[in-house]
Amino acid sequence: MATESTKTTQTTTEKSPADDPADEAVAAEETPARPADGLRGKEAADAHADNADADNAADADDNADDAYDGDGDGDDEAGLDAQDRAAGWRSDWAGGAFAVVSAGLGLASLTGTSFSEMLRERKSLLGQIKSNTQGSGGSAADQVNALYGAPWHTAAVVNGIFAVLALVVGGLLLATLSGRPEARGWVKAVALGGVVLGLIGLVVAGGMYFDLFAAQPEVPSAGQ
Repeated sequence: MATESTKTTQTTTEKSPADDPADEAVAAEETPARPADGLRGKEAADAHADNADADNAADADDNADDAYDGDGDGDDEAGLDAQDRAAGWRSDWAGGAFAVVSAGLGLASLTGTSFSEMLRERKSLLGQIKSNTQGSGGSAADQVNALYGAPWHTAAVVNGIFAVLALVVGGLLLATLSGRPEARGWVKAVALGGVVLGLIGLVVAGGMYFDLFAAQPEVPSAGQ
């Protein structure tokens, strides 16, 4: 019985090393699955990287679109600013022209014009013709009025008309520019100057017409 146990033990001992290669073979058969798992992991990483690249490309496109939209908005704003500046320049040119016209009219109402001088001389000539026609029938006062008073009053009326025009043009221009704070200062200044000159010219013309500055000459009577 002892001999059989020894043999059984030896047989078991001998079979155990033999079983190890079989286990190693089984383990070797199972180990190739690891590279497959590694390949799947690599494919997953590549897919993740591709997805990240796609997301980055989409973000880049969105940023490019935003930048393009921003540039478009900037161009539109620049175009509007350019149009506003062009409109402002045109309004400044027009306002400056009317301001100069107002100042010129006001100055003409003070100094007189060739037109007023021509009308004065014409009135004086008509007075001379009337005096010569009447002969000695007219009084000396009538002759003075025909030769001096009427021409003087005619010049005063013409100068007064120029003064009124200066007031109207300058006043309307100032009223228009009062609602535009961006208007040029020199335009307002010249327009105001035209209004002031027109007002002074109107006062002078009124004084000339009503003989406030100088009375009409009087012819002394024969007894004096």
